[in-house]
Order: sequence, then C-alpha cells, then structure tokens
Amino acid sequence: MSALNIGLSGLLAFQRSLDVTAHNISNVATDGYSRQRAEITPSPAQFLGDNYYGNGVQVGAVRRSYDRFVTAEMWGQTSAQRSLQTYADMTGRVGAPLADASSSLQGALSDYYAALRAVAASPQDAAARQVALFSMQTLSTRVHTLDSTLGSLDREVSGRITATVSQISALATQIAVVNRRIAEAGSAPPNDLLDSRDRMIGELATKIAVQVVPQSDGTVNVLVGTGQSIVTGTQAFTLTTGGSLYDPSRPEVYYTGASGSGAITEQLTGGELGGLLDFRRQVLDPARASIGRVVASVAIAGNAQHRLGLDAYGQLGGDLWGDLSTAPKVFGGGANTGDGVVQAAITDLASLTDSRYRLSRDAGGYTLTRQSDGTVFNLVSFPNAPETVDGLTLNLTSGSMAVGDSYLIDPTGSAASQFRLAVVDPARLALAGPVRSAAAAGNTGSAMIGSPAAVTLPSPPAELLNPVTITFTSPTTFDVTGVGAGLPATGLTYDPTAGATLAYNGWSVRLDGTPAAGDVFTVQPNIGGSGDGRNAEALAGQESKQVLEGGRASALDSYAALVARVGSAGQQARTGAIARQALVDQATSAREAVSGVNLDEEAANLVQLQQAYQAAAQIIAISDALFASLLNAVAN
Repeated sequence: MSALNIGLSGLLAFQRSLDVTAHNISNVATDGYSRQRAEITPSPAQFLGDNYYGNGVQVGAVRRSYDRFVTAEMWGQTSAQRSLQTYADMTGRVGAPLADASSSLQGALSDYYAALRAVAASPQDAAARQVALFSMQTLSTRVHTLDSTLGSLDREVSGRITATVSQISALATQIAVVNRRIAEAGSAPPNDLLDSRDRMIGELATKIAVQVVPQSDGTVNVLVGTGQSIVTGTQAFTLTTGGSLYDPSRPEVYYTGASGSGAITEQLTGGELGGLLDFRRQVLDPARASIGRVVASVAIAGNAQHRLGLDAYGQLGGDLWGDLSTAPKVFGGGANTGDGVVQAAITDLASLTDSRYRLSRDAGGYTLTRQSDGTVFNLVSFPNAPETVDGLTLNLTSGSMAVGDSYLIDPTGSAASQFRLAVVDPARLALAGPVRSAAAAGNTGSAMIGSPAAVTLPSPPAELLNPVTITFTSPTTFDVTGVGAGLPATGLTYDPTAGATLAYNGWSVRLDGTPAAGDVFTVQPNIGGSGDGRNAEALAGQESKQVLEGGRASALDSYAALVARVGSAGQQARTGAIARQALVDQATSAREAVSGVNLDEEAANLVQLQQAYQAAAQIIAISDALFASLLNAVAN
C-alpha cells in the first residue's frame, strides 16, 4: 500500500471511465445502443497494525443502462403497430378498386340493368339489343378485371409471407449465433453484443410478435405464436413456408422444432407476418368470396329468368351467363387415403355465405365445419344422399371417404374468374314473354284476362309453350283444356267478385270480372312477339330483387355492403395503427430515458472525470516528490 499505487489505481480507473464516456458519445447516433457506465468500486482494504487502510479504486464492471421490461414493452408495441399498419395498407389496396368508379362493379351492374330496361321498351330494335349485349360484355370484363387485381394482390401477399418467414428464420439464426458468443464471454457483460442481440430481436418484432425469456448464462430464448421456440440458447429452429394441406399454391407457415414439425399459420400474430395473415384471412379471402357470391347471384338468377323468355328467333332462351351453380371448388386433403370424389353445387342463393368449409370424416361420422365461425354441421344423410348446408349441396359422386379424410370447399372464391357471357348473338337475347293471353272476340261477359307471367321452367321446357284454353260454362264455373301437368281440369269454380289466378305449365295469369257462359280465353305461345319486352323487364327487375343474405339484399346491396365492410376494416386498422404508434413512441421514449445517451450528461461526466484524473495525477506527482525528498535526505 502506498499513495503512489493508490494514485495510480485512480488514474487507471478514471482513464477507463473516460474511455467508456467517449464510447457513449461516439455512439450517440447508433440505433439501439445502450449507454454504458463504469462501475467504480474500492479496491480491497489492507489490514496494518490495528486498522484497515484503503488500497485505492478499481473498475468493477462496465454495464449497460438497461431495463428489460421497458425494452420488452417497446418490442410488443412495435409488433402490434406493424401488424395493424400492414393490415391497413393492404386493406386499402382492396378497398380502392372496389370503390373506384373505373373498376367498381357498382357502376357496371347499374349500367347492365339500365340497358335491360332500355331494350325492354324496344326489343325489336337491333341497335338496342346490341347496346344491351355490350353492357353485359362490359360487366363481364369489369368482373374479370377486378378479380385479376385481387388475384395479383393475393399472389403478392403469398410472396411477402414467404419472404417474411425467410427473414424471421435468418434473424433467429443470427440471434442464436450471438447467444453463443455471449455465453462464451464469461462473467463480464459483453455490452455491445447484448445491444446487437437486442437490435436483432427488435427487428424480429417488426416481423412477428415475440416473447423473450432470459436464461442464467446470458442467452435468451425467443418464442413465437403459442410458445413455439425459434431460438433456444445457442440453437435456432426455423419457420418455413409450404403449400397448404388442401391447396399447394397457398402458402402456409410450418414450424420445425425439437419435437417435430407442423403448420402454425393460425397461431401466429403480430408484426408484418401477422398483419399479412390477418389481412388474407379477414379481408382478401372474404372479399373475393363476396364478389363471387354477387356475380353468382347475377348469373344464376339471370339464367333462370332468361330461360323463361323467347328470343328473336321465337325460341326459348338458354343460359345468359356461364353456369355458376357449379362454381364451388373442392380441394382434397393431401393426407387423404380414400378415393372419394366430392362435388358441391349452389342450390340456394339466399343461404349462401362468404365462408369456406371443411368436410371431414371421423369415427363418429361426417361433419361440415364453417370456417368463418367454427360452426359444425353433422351430416346425417351424406354420403348416401346429397345434403344441403348454407345453400351448398354436397354429393359424393364416386369412391368413398376414409376415416380421417377431409376436403376444403370454397363456394364462391373462384366464381368471379368463371363469370362469362354465354350469349354472343343479340338476337339470342330472350327478351319477350314466352306466352300471351287473349279473349275470344265473341265473349259477352265483362271478365278480363291479364298478361301471363312465366314463373318456373317446367320439364320438359317446351311444355311452357303449350296452348291452354279457358272456357266458362257459367259465370261461376269453367274448364281448362290443353296439355300439361294438371290438365285438362273441369268444373272449376270461379268467384266473379274476387277473381282468380291460374297457374299451369310454368306460367300464371289473372282473371277478373264477371264472365258469361261460353266466354273463352286462351294462353298461347308468343309467336311473332318481336315488340314484347316482358322478359327484359323481368331481368331488369332483378336489380332490386333480394336474393342474397337470407332474402334481405340484392346483388347491388350485397356489393355495397362489401365496400362498406372493407372500408370500415381499413379505417379501424388505420386508427389502431396511429394509436399504437403513439404507444410505440412512448415506449421508445421510456427506453431512451433509461438507455439513451444524453450528451449534456456525458459532457458533465467528462469534466468530472477530467478533474478526478488530474487529482489522481497530482497524487502521483506529490508521492513522487515525497519519495525524491526522502531519497535526498538519505543520500545526505
């Protein structure tokens, strides 16, 4: 023990402290850097005589100013904000083409129905027919354009999911490498390595929500999802993407860990990946299904009505649009062992939903699960007979399903891509009513017959055109003769006050007034009815016909609701992202308050350490002078 050694220890300690302060100042702009501090402690005292005498000072350790709870909060808020921002940005890219006048179906559908109303007024006009056909072609093109836009977005999302998963795995590997270096560093805290690892975890949090669990050796375990570890000490476990069980073109996220591998897509949240997965599941897939449901209703209802009309050649109409009743796609599970072939068809538009379904067989039988809400339907008749759920009729056309087999059913997700116009000749537009009514010239009563309306297509369809004669045998009784179901019918009663509605061969007609015995009325084919636009009016009337949402919404109503849902989802996500950004800023500020470099504080430290260093040097100088005086005294 000597003043010289004590002064030297102070000189060295303050020099190290100055080095640490200089390191802090140099890294003031380094992202994620944590301010370091030298912990100066007294050197162990020495016992001399009957007292302990100090031995100076030493640097016990250089540690970070760090609060892991504040940092974890910053990571959590960052992950949530990035997820909402990604969700909002992607949702906006769906909402824009849905609502934009140049790509929206709203205007094209309105133009289609307006053209039908116009041609109904002059069905014999070839130019009007051509305009109507052009509006149909425009609608078909608009549907395909919108579907192509969303399809491109779907492929982009798939690509971004794959890229993000690769980035997550790369970061996990890097964190494991840094963990190894930290574990090998010994007891002294490797502050810059710890900061480097925190920066990697912070970047990882922008990709996916993470849980960080510190270990006693200085390493950390990093968990995602519902507890899947992608970093355990010095070992990294990877996330990968691959085709889904049902659709190889649709990427799912798989985890490969110590106990095996499996799909964890539904368990992942937060960060860019969570935002992309939520967007695909909650916005993009339902939007494409809803568009498909709208165009399916236009096609299926339009075809049904078009078949009830006569074209310019005097023939019953065929399909106006391609048949979308068979639009549902069925994907067999990749692990299926049976050879069953399942078909699905749309049989009830009003009950149709935007959801996908999973058909499964287990030891207890067959079930159908609605994936949007998890509702499970027990199929009692299937597969021995077709079974209908939510407007879908399922049929096992061949083979059998083994226990454990499953199928994914997408009712309308691809309907828009299949939407097409089936008529190319304007004269083939069936705009006229198929039958017309007439009263015999010799009638003496005041009874009148209305214009018959085609209601359903009989089997065979030609039966719709069978002529029918109504003969009153008295003012209160009549006979109906002709060919068809329920004909001939004799001795039918009639109330002149209430009138009557007759329905045969797929049409219905109204009788009113008081007939005289012998009065005759006929319903016969509408031969030469070139000026008849009744079926065009019926087609145009479908604009307001509520065939969707349980019979509560028309195609236009349903599309408007879709635009509103997507817009609302985007707005909510944007609002949430803004609110989360405020929380991120707060958490970042809290972290900076603990770990950030304050130049004013560091400047004050420099002055303090400079003075301490000078004082320690002065101790050495004084000790040197004293020692020199002692030597001189001895020498003399």
